[in-house]
Amino acid sequence: AVLVAGDPSLPVWDNATRRMAEVIGRQAVAGQVTRLSARREAGATRGGIKQALERIATLRPGPGEGCFVFLTMHGARDAGLVFEPGEHVLTPDSLDAALERGCGAAPTLVIASGCYSGNFAVGRMARPNRVVMTAARADRSSFGCGADHELTVFDDCLLRGLSAGGAVAAIWPAVSGCVESEELRRGYGPPSGPQLHQGAAASGIAFPPLQPAGKRG
Repeated sequence: AVLVAGDPSLPVWDNATRRMAEVIGRQAVAGQVTRLSARREAGATRGGIKQALERIATLRPGPGEGCFVFLTMHGARDAGLVFEPGEHVLTPDSLDAALERGCGAAPTLVIASGCYSGNFAVGRMARPNRVVMTAARADRSSFGCGADHELTVFDDCLLRGLSAGGAVAAIWPAVSGCVESEELRRGYGPPSGPQLHQGAAASGIAFPPLQPAGKRG
């Protein structure tokens, strides 16, 4: 797994990767989860777009294993996810190339959390072995990138949806429904419209319950 918070300007992105590391770390062998941050962050390695792509390209899952990549930061319309400082843009094609090198045909879950991130769920990224979840349509903003938020709306709903585990077909409606409800409740609009690609070869992907240590039922 590679978990990336690509912007040092707000804590919401590091809060999300920290939470994700806590919940998936209980399911992983030591050393299998890499957390990258654009700022000095306890428990994370400092790095940007170059380090993220290099780490993804060297994942190399073994038999029976898969890849999990979680990227959370600002997004740019008709471009990709934006790493700061420097406004380095991660495009869908560059992420696809890194995933092809690092994961090949292994089952792969990619989460692209940022404004205008829907272009990560189409084109080359939409390969048969992948599940891709994005925070918004390619032409829509996502919400919750503010100093008064602990997590973005999508990241919060994603972590809630994954907590119970299960098949993607069950998890995704819970995540997207949560986003819709939260945006209505907070008066955000127009709706972000999270997007899903689930390839035919990834139809059997399911998740164990992902809950923080000490919260196992």
